[in-house]
Amino acid sequence: MEPVIMLPQIAADEFLRIFVVATLVLVFGVGYAALITLSKMGMISKRVAPFGYIFWILQAYCLYDLSVLIHSSPFTAKVLMVAMFAYFFAPHLYFYLIEQSEKRYGESEER
Repeated sequence: MEPVIMLPQIAADEFLRIFVVATLVLVFGVGYAALITLSKMGMISKRVAPFGYIFWILQAYCLYDLSVLIHSSPFTAKVLMVAMFAYFFAPHLYFYLIEQSEKRYGESEER
């Protein structure tokens, strides 16, 4: 017999709130990625980057709130928060690697 994971039922009156909070996680995540990426690319002023971090904070809060609303286990909530910190560093790591590769391989292509 296969093990079955039993999750608590979500109340029907909480569905709209869960849907809205899950949507906000996506919206704030896209806002963070867009502002950080555009500021790193130089398409918008670097002064806008702190607003991207505000979007990340809002996204992390909404994700935590979502995990509470859907009655996640404490382990799952911790994993989600670790994933949020990874998401915080992902754009920075990406652009750092691009800069380093341009420094290393950009000079050899110019010759």
